[in-house]
Amino acid sequence: MKIIGIIPVKKNSERVKSKNLRKFSNTSLFELKLKQLSKTKEFDDFYISSESKSILKIAKSKGFKTHLRDPFYSTSSVPMSEVYKYVASSIKAEHVAWINVTNPLTDHKIYDQAALSYKKINFKKYDCLLSAIKNRENFFYKGKPINFKRTPWPRSQDLEPLVSLPFAISILKRSHLIKWKSCVGKKPKFFFLDHVTATDIDEMHNFKFAEFIFNTKKNS
Repeated sequence: MKIIGIIPVKKNSERVKSKNLRKFSNTSLFELKLKQLSKTKEFDDFYISSESKSILKIAKSKGFKTHLRDPFYSTSSVPMSEVYKYVASSIKAEHVAWINVTNPLTDHKIYDQAALSYKKINFKKYDCLLSAIKNRENFFYKGKPINFKRTPWPRSQDLEPLVSLPFAISILKRSHLIKWKSCVGKKPKFFFLDHVTATDIDEMHNFKFAEFIFNTKKNS
């Protein structure tokens, strides 16, 4: 089974300005991810998809294949579902891994473990592999508790965990990504990560936290 990695990289972002390219420790989220992926062994190739020729130039210099994205698909007005379909339709592969650069604490070992898990998947039982997190907290929805009762009060370790998706890596058939316009199928196999490893940078506080952990690990 061959798996092709797709790494989407926009030049500009809204909540954290230029987060993919701004200084992160002694590198950037983009170049750090290229370094991590270059160490993997379970992927057959990687495509960096971006509207920025300067980003693609860096990717080529590191030995990665590139996909020049129509700038229209890097605007906030375009639904992510259309981006999935557009990019997947531009790359030839049977199985693809959608990998974001905004999970800097997810390293090459995690990616290889995920790929190996996917290669052993029973496609009669599952239709995709999704990185995931177990959340053992007290959750409400529309004013009502959904994973606990008010009494007797449960211990946190006894709570039924809710699963969330950090989108560090999603692996599925390319045809499904095009058809669904989503990485999430009806029968996902969850590839669980701890909260720190899965840290996704959406806001500036996520950026600073991830950078602190990264520097701590690097210096230890």
